[in-house]
Amino acid sequence: MPALLEREAQLAALGEQLAAASAGEGRLVLVAGEAGVGKTALARRFAGEAEIRVLWAACDGLFTPQPLAPLHDLGLGTHGPRLDVFRATLEALTSNPALVVVEDVHWADEATLDLLRYLARRLDRTTTLLVATYRDDELGATHPLRMLLGEVALDRRIALRPLTVEGVRTLAAGSEVDPVELHRLTHGNPFFVTEVLASGGAERPESVRDAVLARAARLSPEAQEVLQAAAVVGQRAELD
Repeated sequence: MPALLEREAQLAALGEQLAAASAGEGRLVLVAGEAGVGKTALARRFAGEAEIRVLWAACDGLFTPQPLAPLHDLGLGTHGPRLDVFRATLEALTSNPALVVVEDVHWADEATLDLLRYLARRLDRTTTLLVATYRDDELGATHPLRMLLGEVALDRRIALRPLTVEGVRTLAAGSEVDPVELHRLTHGNPFFVTEVLASGGAERPESVRDAVLARAARLSPEAQEVLQAAAVVGQRAELD
């Protein structure tokens, strides 16, 4: 497999967490980063190299989220009293060692967040590593996920940052795109970088535009109005 650029430290950190879990100290680990920074790519690479059973689930950005949606992906039951469902889930994760990945928990419904908090307190009795990814740039101060974040130790959080200029230079090798300018335009976001390169250097490929507009569509009307004004003003402006 080709190397993930500038992600060696994060892969190593996940490896340490999996080693601890396999030794009987199961745990929940959070992987954070902005949209397009490579959380899924990191998780897939790590899962592909892990010598352990892998289970994969995701939360979806639906207008009406399905309660406990990740359990449907994992093939686990969701019917019955909530505490019974939580206990059955823990039992399923206790019976066999596993790496469980749950993507995009910033979209999780309240029941799923309750489940994650329940598991986080009890996984130390298992050999399971539960990895949950989320977009940290979409969390306001009152986001429901904040309660879970406050209960997870810092050494069990892994942050992904945008690529450096050197990372962008590596991706742009062989193209005619100026890597410094590309980094300035994309702020090093791997998704934006690769899409611009795939388009031959266009500043606003359709895929990038659609991704940005999709995120903007989830904002309140007031926030969208501010965003439109900011887009006209430019990258820097006085607050007044």
